[in-house]
Amino acid sequence: MKKKSSINKKIKGSLIVLEGLDQSGKETQIKLLAKRLENEKYRFQKIAFPDYSTPIGKEIEAFLQGKRAYYLRLRHMLYAANRWEKKEDIESWLNQGKIVIIDRYSQSNLAYGLAHGLSLQWLFNLEKGLPRADLAIVIDVSPQTSYKRKQKNRDIYEMDLDYLTKVREAYLKLSRKFKWAVIDGEKSVKNVHAAIWKIVNKFLV
Repeated sequence: MKKKSSINKKIKGSLIVLEGLDQSGKETQIKLLAKRLENEKYRFQKIAFPDYSTPIGKEIEAFLQGKRAYYLRLRHMLYAANRWEKKEDIESWLNQGKIVIIDRYSQSNLAYGLAHGLSLQWLFNLEKGLPRADLAIVIDVSPQTSYKRKQKNRDIYEMDLDYLTKVREAYLKLSRKFKWAVIDGEKSVKNVHAAIWKIVNKFLV
């Protein structure tokens, strides 16, 4: 058997996004994907949005906890602005040839905004100029599953089952339109990871 090289694989920087409803397993799957990339000797960087460590991220967190009230369009402007705060970091990682794996990105703003009845073009304009995802994977779970997986401390979106239903429909509609990969998030953690890795590995090689 050929011995695996211990040298980091050199590839062009790529941006891979995991998307889906709240509690769809994105955080867990990002960790598993990071571990797999590490084992395969890929250079990578992981990040999640919203990034609550930034000034705008703190405002988003306050809104989600019901401590702030923002007009609908302003909410989505804040989500986009949170990504703009990290634009230089993401570009730097990509320029270093790293795989950047992100727990939620511009795709979330499109899905959640569309579910709110906002114009897709208007939402696109908020994200215009940010690094674009090379691969987007939606972990699809039912709104009921999302709701059941978090019994306490739900944010304002996690408490609204009707809205979650609209968000899921928006994700599936956008996935068909923009060729985002969709996998069944109702399966076991192991099976979901296997499905994600199959897609990522095919993309990388």
